[in-house]
Amino acid sequence: MLKRRTFLTVASMTGLMPAAFAKNADTQWNKTVDVLVFGGGMAGLTAAISAKQNGAKNVLLLEKAAYLGGHSVMSGAGYYIGGTDKQKNAGIDDSLEINWKDAVDRGVAANRFIKRDTAVARTVYENGVETMGWLESLGVKFTDQPVQGIGNRKRVHYVAPGYKRGSPELIKALNQAALKAGVVIQTNSKLVSLITESKELGAPVIGAVVEEKGKTFNIRATGGVILATGGFANGPEMVKRYHPYLEGVPSLGSKMNVGDGIRAATDIGAQMIVETNGFGMNMLFVGTHKGQSMGLPLTEAPIIVVNKEGQRFQDESRGYLACTHKMVEKGYKVGYWIFDAKTFEKYRNGCLKPLFETEVVHEYPTLETLAKGEKINVDGLLQTVKDYNEDVAKGKDRHFGRTKLLQTLDKGPFCAFEAEPRIYTSYSGLEINTKGQVLDTRSKPIPGLYAAGDVCGHLGYQANLGGGGISSLSCAAVYGRITGKEAAVR
Repeated sequence: MLKRRTFLTVASMTGLMPAAFAKNADTQWNKTVDVLVFGGGMAGLTAAISAKQNGAKNVLLLEKAAYLGGHSVMSGAGYYIGGTDKQKNAGIDDSLEINWKDAVDRGVAANRFIKRDTAVARTVYENGVETMGWLESLGVKFTDQPVQGIGNRKRVHYVAPGYKRGSPELIKALNQAALKAGVVIQTNSKLVSLITESKELGAPVIGAVVEEKGKTFNIRATGGVILATGGFANGPEMVKRYHPYLEGVPSLGSKMNVGDGIRAATDIGAQMIVETNGFGMNMLFVGTHKGQSMGLPLTEAPIIVVNKEGQRFQDESRGYLACTHKMVEKGYKVGYWIFDAKTFEKYRNGCLKPLFETEVVHEYPTLETLAKGEKINVDGLLQTVKDYNEDVAKGKDRHFGRTKLLQTLDKGPFCAFEAEPRIYTSYSGLEINTKGQVLDTRSKPIPGLYAAGDVCGHLGYQANLGGGGISSLSCAAVYGRITGKEAAVR
């Protein structure tokens, strides 16, 4: 069993990289650029734009797929950050320090806050508001009203027109901004390996081997290589290697996310962080629109979640990520989210709104008809709700210690929907510093190698499972912007 955070060493004790992965300065170059970016999602596009804005003349962005977007285009389009003007205009009291304190408090309480290198995570909080303004200057539009997500304040700023629908608009705006800035974009281009100056561990990265149409090319990068290739949610071999308990669980993430960037970097001695709960989990709706994933806010309402036997299995207020991890741990193929008319009336235009837009909620006059309709054990569900209501009346959840969003489930009609666990993204990944530099197995920066987005380890883990009020999109944008600048001025 891995500890909560494990570092994998791939270099030998002699300080040399494996010879098979090393290149040298005598490499025959097919092309030379200032900055070479791999990945066409939020992280890659922002990195490329930032590099151009900071003086890089020749910036080349390579995307493995035939189209841009990566994992970002499949996201909920939510940019999490506290202290924005939109929050102030909506009367929401929030700030950098309040946001950060929430991250620490909630993360520590859930035993998920990562204490090492917190400066890397705090950098997102410190730069998130400014980066959001920068995105707006590039043509990205956000909705005016922030909404509730994980945490105790409304910090989710959806890219317009809103939840999920904003994701294509985000990529469209960034693509246009990149082209306008003069970034050269090529699709169907795969990262094969990184080229280093020598065989020494920590030797500068000077370029990369790229595969296009079955042929390989050596591209030199005088400023640096930026990895924005995403995680490995769709890489079964890496999933099995690092997180065997998730073997066989389907993925909702981009099919391109198989760990190319992580593999290339660890091959030259980069540090790999492995989190015990190293994957972002999501839910796949079972219903009219099967194929849509669950939105973040759904466990920010007084909802209970049960298994086929009608039994609760954890504190639901900990979030949908924790619920899905628990389902996988216990071997549950499906879960049932249940709430009553009181919750519907209070949250229908708030955090539950995206749920009803998917048309997967089933309504029943009684709990008994709900159990029968959803094929849940009737006696089990009735007993669970009876016990839960008694606990709520006493103000104490005897079984799972839930203290947040305690509300009786007793007013019909009752609502339910069924969902299945899915892997969404990986939280294990490359170790970086506050400049986005990739670290080697000695925790020293590898010159010329940067990373942003889901290819990095621990940022998404801390942000989401820790309840820190930042999202993968805000992490990707902040470090995309940082790495682009760092590579450009190097």
